Amino acid sequence: MHLRIGTRRSPLAMAQTRHVMGLIQAKFPEAEFALCPIVTIADKDRVSEFHEFGMVGVFAVEHERQLVSGEVDFVVHSLKDLPTILHEGLVLASVPEREDPRDALCGATLASLRQGARVGTASLRRRAQILNLRPDVEVVPIRGNVGPRLARIGGEDALDAVILAQAGLRRLALAEASAEILDPAQFPYAVGQGALGLEARAGDAAVIEILQAIQCPKARAEVEAERAMMHALGAGCSLPVGAGATWREGRLVLQAQVTSVDGAERVVAEGSETSDRAEELGLAVAEALTARGGGAILESSYRGHYPRFKSVSANR
Repeated sequence: MHLRIGTRRSPLAMAQTRHVMGLIQAKFPEAEFALCPIVTIADKDRVSEFHEFGMVGVFAVEHERQLVSGEVDFVVHSLKDLPTILHEGLVLASVPEREDPRDALCGATLASLRQGARVGTASLRRRAQILNLRPDVEVVPIRGNVGPRLARIGGEDALDAVILAQAGLRRLALAEASAEILDPAQFPYAVGQGALGLEARAGDAAVIEILQAIQCPKARAEVEAERAMMHALGAGCSLPVGAGATWREGRLVLQAQVTSVDGAERVVAEGSETSDRAEELGLAVAEALTARGGGAILESSYRGHYPRFKSVSANR
């Protein structure tokens, strides 16, 4: 059994891919792998902010081309980067067990941030949410790999803190860098955050069977609900729709939030369903958000009305 795997070249992407390889080998000891790393559009451009690329899936486009052309058998994605609409002929074959999906504030806690503190993030969702909780801070756009972003705390840009995914920190053995793990009830994470998405060709039954052997049903249900909600809102991964999925007495609970870019407006909704109705749950929560004004916030604040501020590359 020989599997060709598509992945990005970043340290985090490689760590995630090695994790998946380990999961597969635990089930199929005879499995052999060939890594096929590529540089994505967003890796080549370290300056533009994600919403400025003018497209959905800036980390996924080249990978899907690899799959369609037959260069690889499957791709390991950070699921938050994978669009809700896949290229024709491709499927989300598997979602392994999810790592901690919450966001982490590194460098300071929310309460200890000084007035006027400079907080680094390239995410419009994180920008909106931190301004909602702390309108007195300054958000500095910063991109790049996890290590260089952490290094900017107290560095030449005088950042007081950066916001990162706790899952990425854990996968890179950097969990101790977290000063505070942010409560999803106040600071909901990105749709699919902490989960890995294994994308394959719909017709490759043998590959799909292998990948489904390492799937976590609970993680799959969570991300199906989150992605259905995001798709119904018409929001891509670069827009500030936050989610929080939990389990309560065997039922899947989805909390979600839409926040205006300046942090001034916040709309929340919650619903619960059985795991086999995850998609219906996501649609219901999206409908509730829209009815409460979330759709209007997205339309007025983000459809062609992004604030322009100078980007800072974490690799420079």
